[in-house]
Amino acid sequence: MSVEYEPFTYPYAKRLCAQLLNKYPFAAVSVLGRTVSKRAIFALSAGDASGESVLFVSGLSGADGVQSLLLYRFFERICHATAHDGTLCGVKLRKSLRGRRVVIVPCLNPDAPEIRRAGPLGAGTYAGMVSRAGTEDYSHWCANARGVHIEHNFAFCHTPYPFQTAGAKTDGDTVYAGPAPESEAETQALVRLCRSTPFRHGILLHGTGGRVFGSTPVSPATNDDVPLMARILAAAGEYTLSAKTPPLSCGSFPEWFSADCGAPAFELSAVRAAEPETQAEFDALWQETQEVLLLSAML
Repeated sequence: MSVEYEPFTYPYAKRLCAQLLNKYPFAAVSVLGRTVSKRAIFALSAGDASGESVLFVSGLSGADGVQSLLLYRFFERICHATAHDGTLCGVKLRKSLRGRRVVIVPCLNPDAPEIRRAGPLGAGTYAGMVSRAGTEDYSHWCANARGVHIEHNFAFCHTPYPFQTAGAKTDGDTVYAGPAPESEAETQALVRLCRSTPFRHGILLHGTGGRVFGSTPVSPATNDDVPLMARILAAAGEYTLSAKTPPLSCGSFPEWFSADCGAPAFELSAVRAAEPETQAEFDALWQETQEVLLLSAML
């Protein structure tokens, strides 16, 4: 199999998980939790379960469909190289990832792609709530089925409306981060995973612009590592090093991960401008991104 380009949907994600399990029996696919619309939040893992773990996450926003596909392809290439003692970017993965486990949550917010595709009906029993958002064009929907933007729902300087006033009502006009931190099933599922697994570091694929954001934990032992790791990732992807400040950092997953888990976290905005819309464009993006993803797993 090979993860090919098509608009990211929940049925496609289920199909990819089934194909991966069928072809690579050593791979693991688990369900971290379910959304309010009962869609599964999948986690994929491969490698040495007794070794250090690295976390990759995407799909917090409905705009992250291509990033979710990149993580599915990355996982598939890891499995293929491991099964055949092959290489990725010229690196022998079976040897290089010895003592390391890769855990990937490709799409934390699977309701958002379905709302983009089917409008309010994509929210299931929450269709009425989505309809009341007053949005005419659901193709740009980013929130979950309850209208909450998951990328700002974590317990780091959380505020319900980091960008607009509480008077704004539509998903297109406001960023609603939820009534409280970790109020959403999606956020809770990822928080449970992070608190139960001592991850070496976390990687979030989110947004556009070709940038790298680093989040430094309080521990002095790791403070010096983050700038160097960020520079390595930026050089590998030819990205711009950036700093995330309020309101963008409010409720941010990498900032929460660093503070709560005491480990470094990095946000990669791998898509430089417009998202790919064809197989050739997606393949080109993969060629640009595969090295930085591999380095993220090996650092």
